[in-house]
Amino acid sequence: MAKILVIDDDPDIRDLLLTYLKDKGHLVFAAEDGAHGIGMVAQRQPDMVILDVDMPVLDGHSTMRVLKGDPQMAGIPVIVLTAHVNDDTQQTMRRAGCAGFLSKPLDFDQLDRAVKHSLEVRQA
Repeated sequence: MAKILVIDDDPDIRDLLLTYLKDKGHLVFAAEDGAHGIGMVAQRQPDMVILDVDMPVLDGHSTMRVLKGDPQMAGIPVIVLTAHVNDDTQQTMRRAGCAGFLSKPLDFDQLDRAVKHSLEVRQA
């Protein structure tokens, strides 16, 4: 069982991911934007973060910079989940240190593989 934080401003996506990942046996919690998400990462120390890119208050790019720039949070794998899949976004987020990249609408098989891979890499 892993602790997974979902950071997404869309309540339907948050609820979908919370339900799905809980059903897979994970402890899951959520934040509605990057600012709240960073606070939750610092407080709860999740094993992984699933991060939306386009959000109010603090977007995914800025959230990633904060997470990867803090030595206590930098080792937590981040899977980016976005509806705006393009090469620029993928390259920017990969350079920033994301562990995986998924597109909306969500493919649950891809999500399962990305979660499994990220958790294996973290444990290695």
